[in-house]
Amino acid sequence: MHPESIHDALVGYFDIRGWPLTRPINRIRPRPGIGALHGIEPQGKVHFDLHWIYKENVGLEPADGVENGSNLLLWNSFYIEEFYRDFDFRPVGPEEETALREYFGSSHFLDGLDIAARDDVPHMHINIETSIHPNDFGRYALDALAERGWEVHYLCPNAYMLGGDYTGKLVFMGKKPEKVYDIGWKFNPEVVIKPTEHTWLFDKTVGYDVMTTAMTEAEVNAHSFVRLTDAEIASVLDALRARLS
Repeated sequence: MHPESIHDALVGYFDIRGWPLTRPINRIRPRPGIGALHGIEPQGKVHFDLHWIYKENVGLEPADGVENGSNLLLWNSFYIEEFYRDFDFRPVGPEEETALREYFGSSHFLDGLDIAARDDVPHMHINIETSIHPNDFGRYALDALAERGWEVHYLCPNAYMLGGDYTGKLVFMGKKPEKVYDIGWKFNPEVVIKPTEHTWLFDKTVGYDVMTTAMTEAEVNAHSFVRLTDAEIASVLDALRARLS
């Protein structure tokens, strides 16, 4: 099923449940062979992503264990707190405060925001190394965003698979501009905070992982998806409405 058809059915589904979506859904390609409807946020619920893998002759079904043998992955507050226990974060004193303010006024961070704001970039990561707790460096990031005139609904601590291990990230649910962008972080006890010097998700870029509209379109166009008509989507939603009544 074409991702646009899944998108339209999802929007209708949450309307029927009385949980209308509070922000647009992004369409991204996190890595080759996998696409995602990203930043799905029903009113009053947590946001989530729906990842898809093309499979011929299948309309729609659960994936067969994509990450660590699972097709349903959850990072709640308990998981994040346990994840943080693995790191001996540095307390923020005067020297650390100076370093944090310098980084969030640096070209690496500000250029990253310019990338995040582009119309052809539905999602991106600004990648750093740090010994500072995400709760702490997140506050300095918010100060820098406010100076730029940007607004954020909330920050969401998270983790994601990178090279076989989970790596930390801080998700910014943007209000102005209405974008979702992340700071990906790796713990480095030798530094307060700095841009990474290595590639992360994508092997040709250092410092940022940028997911463009063109990358998503290339992934979608590589497969023979079936696109539902408006009438077919309405029929699916009518059946769902009847089932929930």
